[in-house]
Amino acid sequence: MLETGQGVPDPTVVRDPGIPTLLEVLNSLTARTYLEPALADHARAIEDIRFQILKHHPGKRCTVKISARTPTGWRDVIGKVYAEDRSDVYRAMHEISRTGFGPDETLAIPQPIAYVPPLRLLLQEKIEGPRVKEIVLTGDERVRTEASERCARWLVKFHAVAPRSGRVLDLTSETDAAERWSQAIAGLGGQLPRRARTLSRRLHEDAASARRRELCAGHGSYNCNQIVLMKSRTITFDWDGYDVADPSRDVARFIVALQRLAFKYLGSLQALDTAIDVFLRTYQSESPFDVSATLSWYRALTCLRLAKYEAHRPVCTLRGGIEALLGEGLRVLER
Repeated sequence: MLETGQGVPDPTVVRDPGIPTLLEVLNSLTARTYLEPALADHARAIEDIRFQILKHHPGKRCTVKISARTPTGWRDVIGKVYAEDRSDVYRAMHEISRTGFGPDETLAIPQPIAYVPPLRLLLQEKIEGPRVKEIVLTGDERVRTEASERCARWLVKFHAVAPRSGRVLDLTSETDAAERWSQAIAGLGGQLPRRARTLSRRLHEDAASARRRELCAGHGSYNCNQIVLMKSRTITFDWDGYDVADPSRDVARFIVALQRLAFKYLGSLQALDTAIDVFLRTYQSESPFDVSATLSWYRALTCLRLAKYEAHRPVCTLRGGIEALLGEGLRVLER
């Protein structure tokens, strides 16, 4: 935790020229100036401020827990500092909240509090509760089944009622990206480059079959690490990638992310297949969208995307997982 009670941030903690306002956000004197009006409905005069870096993507964004002490106690909010203006994320969250995902809903999102343009800072509600990732890794089959059903029902509602805003996912851009991802894997050697190229080629060949007119609101990276399950509420966060897309894309992302999690922590891509089957059955039985025609293509695309993600780490520690993901991508296309 960064304690900046004197109002002077420690430049050695986070120095990122790509996010020019970051050090200013971490200055308690500056933060107080912007936080007090932003939190006017939530807190009175701020007496002290503390910061904790939660996640830092150099040159892109930094997520910070901001704790403000007021005469009535401590108040925690989440701040996201961007390299570029992302006031659109605040507007998108506000619209999603208004259309059935507000603070009193059982299926919800973190509530947006304010956007501070000079700091490129988004302030939003801090959600308390276990993430689905923790639940599926530590729970028994009954617990995993319940978690999978709740995740599917959240996505069903989101796809059905959320406003369509943001860019429309472009399949040409996605297939071009698939080629770049395969090239990123080429440096690993062995059979991986060949399998990555084969999967990329198959995605190009089959792209026409993935085109559809029926689009909906998209999350962009819906997965078990971005969903919190409270006792009676399911809350999904991280809205930086919101868009308009084929509903299969979000469904595929959740499934393949669970498979990657299963391999990484449980030793097998199939270790969470029961939870995946429950998620998919629940979504298919309750959603107004039929994803059967395009789901395999998006699953294969996501396999290549997550394989690239593992290969792109400073030190690749999951070579077997990359191989498994590439094999799974080819398998679902053949099916």
